[in-house]
Amino acid sequence: MTGRTERTYPVRVTAQRRWPADVEVWRVPVPADPAALAPLLGSVDDAERERADRYRQFADRARFLAARAALRMLLAGRIGAAPHALRFIAGRYGRPALDGYPDLSFNVSHAGEHALIAISAGRVVGIDIERIDPSLDWPPLADLVCTTDERRALEEHAPEKQLRGFLLSWTAKEALLKALGLGITEGLQCIAVDPFVDGIQQPFAEQDSIAADASRLRFHWIDGIEGYAACVAYGERHDGVADTEAQVADTYTGNPAA
Repeated sequence: MTGRTERTYPVRVTAQRRWPADVEVWRVPVPADPAALAPLLGSVDDAERERADRYRQFADRARFLAARAALRMLLAGRIGAAPHALRFIAGRYGRPALDGYPDLSFNVSHAGEHALIAISAGRVVGIDIERIDPSLDWPPLADLVCTTDERRALEEHAPEKQLRGFLLSWTAKEALLKALGLGITEGLQCIAVDPFVDGIQQPFAEQDSIAADASRLRFHWIDGIEGYAACVAYGERHDGVADTEAQVADTYTGNPAA
């Protein structure tokens, strides 16, 4: 036993005016002890248990089960159902929605020892977390993620700030795209953010791009998770943001972190 694996339940991250009170952000510790996974199996369905068994690495299996079980428990508590009985359906880009509750928006991301979950009944939400790995060769990735101006801004800062700045930019863009229900490769360079500015931000988005509605969203980085960059994005449905949860059609058996 490691002494940390009993705490697999989600802990709410207080908004502290960083995002609206009706946007819930939850942090889920990922267990390091195989024995801690057994209690999670009762909260997921057969397809998820089968998927978990296919992961070769324990860490990948633990992240999947911790995130999925916590999501089911949180959603089940809202609607008064058994966690394992919830049915998910998916939209065009695989974003899941809870069958029968199209206005309940949620999103999941996990990395390393943490999973994050965002839930809102009145807004669309997206969330992302990435581990800050000092060995990451980020410049080649920046060519895929950053605009020319963003890349230039990163290079103007000291080297020790560049990696964190890049990952803050990355998490913000993924959270924004996930809030729109888009695939994370569908518009990274169509959105511009400033990773060196604190507080609530409104991103710039190219208005003739697939990610144009990102300009109607807001986002805030989630600080306080040592060694990680994380961000939550949100937007009012009546702002014209694509309501992907109302357009779902397929039975969902995938990973809500996608």
